[in-house]
Amino acid sequence: MDLFKAVNIDKLSYALDVTSYKNKVISENIANVDTPFYKAKKLDFKDAMQDVMGTGKKLPLKVTNKYHISGSSENFSVSNYVKYQNNMSVRNDGNDVNLDYEMSELAANGILFNMLSQITGYEFTRLKTSIQGR
Repeated sequence: MDLFKAVNIDKLSYALDVTSYKNKVISENIANVDTPFYKAKKLDFKDAMQDVMGTGKKLPLKVTNKYHISGSSENFSVSNYVKYQNNMSVRNDGNDVNLDYEMSELAANGILFNMLSQITGYEFTRLKTSIQGR
């Protein structure tokens, strides 16, 4: 039995990667708030996690031979979920970055990252307690 699979450490790790990458996307939008013709991007946490959890639009690959490509979460790339925001109003200079929206997204993403890191720490504490037999 793989101990780390039992407590979903791999999914928590991927969720932390998604929030970290989302922070990078939001930071790029904020950095380019005055760049003419810059189009804001977004990363939807829910879409990125649904495919890893097996509830998304992608069908999981069935592996019947050791030479088949696995359908594991290691094949997912977070950058595949970055899209342009199409519902934002465009200013006269062609830029559609809304600084208030980006700052609220940055704060919400920070709260999510802190929550996920606390859950991950709690899971490691449980593993340590189980290994030590207390």
